[in-house]
Amino acid sequence: MGPACSDCPVLKGMLFRGLTHEQIQRLGCIFRPGRYRRNQILFFEGGTAHHVFALHTGLVKIVKSLENGKERITRVLFPGELFGLEALTEATYPLTAVTLRDCEICAASREDFLEFLHANPDVALGMIRFLVGEVARVRTQVTDMSFKDARMKVATLLLSLLRSEIEEPVKAHSLVLPFSRQEISEILELSPETVSRTLSTFRREQVLEARGRRVSIQDVDKLESAAHR
Repeated sequence: MGPACSDCPVLKGMLFRGLTHEQIQRLGCIFRPGRYRRNQILFFEGGTAHHVFALHTGLVKIVKSLENGKERITRVLFPGELFGLEALTEATYPLTAVTLRDCEICAASREDFLEFLHANPDVALGMIRFLVGEVARVRTQVTDMSFKDARMKVATLLLSLLRSEIEEPVKAHSLVLPFSRQEISEILELSPETVSRTLSTFRREQVLEARGRRVSIQDVDKLESAAHR
């Protein structure tokens, strides 16, 4: 088990929270840590699916290729998330994963991970619960995209990004957007103009200040209220 395992956000998640010390050591043997630079491709759509990944630090975007040759961001992953789980049942990855920042990511081969689940039926049962939770998350995401207005969507995304800044605790109310206005519009299913107007409204209300991709949150409580109103 590596020195970073003790504070790993993945191990603190629902799936692995109840593991014994011995089980954590076993996981530390099958998950190999790696450091990745910004904009590195972890796996690509149609590529052979060999590994399951655990995000320790940084951000990762999941991308789908469109028929017109463009790409669409379908999800942003935050520290503590497992991804590439298609490798457990599929021969190829259905999507592409790209780092948005410098990242620390652990990877386990399909064979090693399945062997771990086979040897630990309690974790295998937890995996079923985890996957059911993923289905619920997708259902909630679809609902949010249908019923949340632009203000709520932008506020929710900014709060999620703010909470991911675990590597910069001193700048807890400041962040650098890891994607463009166009990419934000894709994630939130809004037009770029609507995203810009919403950010401008937040500036007028003194919720935030923005210069380029640098955003400083001036009133977190107001942003929280906007996300849930």
